[in-house]
This record gives sequence, structure tokens and C-alpha cells, in this order.
Amino acid sequence: MIEVKFEMEKKRASAWDGEKMAGTCEFLVLPSFWIITHTVVDPSYGGQGIAGRLVDCVVQAAATMNKKIKPFCSYARRMFDKKPEYRSAEDNSVITVFGMPSCPDCSSVERQIEGNPSFQFVNIGEHIRFLKAFMKIRDMSPVFDDAKKNSFVGIPCFVLEDGMITLNPEDVGLAAEKPEPALGAACRLDGSGC
Repeated sequence: MIEVKFEMEKKRASAWDGEKMAGTCEFLVLPSFWIITHTVVDPSYGGQGIAGRLVDCVVQAAATMNKKIKPFCSYARRMFDKKPEYRSAEDNSVITVFGMPSCPDCSSVERQIEGNPSFQFVNIGEHIRFLKAFMKIRDMSPVFDDAKKNSFVGIPCFVLEDGMITLNPEDVGLAAEKPEPALGAACRLDGSGC
């Protein structure tokens, strides 16, 4: 018999067959919602509904803590689309990403969020009003102190609807890829890279 456990300290639900782990559903905890990032089941346990039980475990735990969920994992996304009872558990807020397509880090993020309604990419080089909106955030938030000290622009920048600001893609469920900058593409004010 497979036992599913919720493990808040490890940010996951796990499925166990005795002492053997059969699968996990991992999530990130943000102040106003959780992000399901990955659900995996050992192939030898496939077809038993374990992945669905894992996602359900996370959804139920979030509900008891009055948190909504962004299902970024493709399996969790399918579960949310199939189960009407999950609709009330889904967080529909939008994460605004300030960046520029010419920045290698930003273009990596832009590729990851393409078609995802949980994100809105704002190209700060497209119009002065977008640059001003970003500069206001950059000037006011201590999140940018290190970036300013080290001559970084501070993009990509992620702004959640609850006001949380981060410069780390992993904080919003994305991969922090480190692409090689193209010749001439740089985000540091001294031109040395991102």
C-alpha cells in the first residue's frame, strides 16, 4: 500500500512503498501562493494514480493554510485543467517580469514564460513609460542594493501582485539558466556581462 505524506519542511508531498520512495510533488512557497514545480513517479509505480494523489496532497495542504497554487509542473497543470474542484485553489495573479530581449538572462526567462498566463514580460527598452516604471521600483526597493553596488542593471526583475520583488528566477519557479552573452550583449553598466 502506497502512503502519501506531506512534508512542509522539504516543500514536497512524497509517496512511499514501505521504505522506498515512489514519487514526489515539489513546490515553492511564496508569501501569497505556492508554485508546484515538479511531479515525478518512479516508472515501476506508473499507472497507479500516485501522481494524482501527490498533487491532491499539496492542494489540500495549501487549502488548510489558506494558500492558492500556481501549477507550473505540466502534470499538475493537466490535473488543474481536468478537476473543476481545483479551480478555486488556483492562483490567477500575474507576475510582471521587467527586462530586455537583448539581455541574455532576460531572453532565457522570456523563452520560459512564453504562453504562460501567470507572467507578463515588460520590455523596459520598448517605451520610456516601461523604463520609468522599472526605475521607480529599482530606486525604491532594497532588493536592488547589491545590483546597484556592483553595477548591475537588476534585470530580469520579477514583481508579484502582492508587492514581493526578486531578481532570482528560481524564486518564481523558473530555471536560472546562465547563457553565454552574445557579443555586445551585456547587462552590467561596465559592459562586462550580465
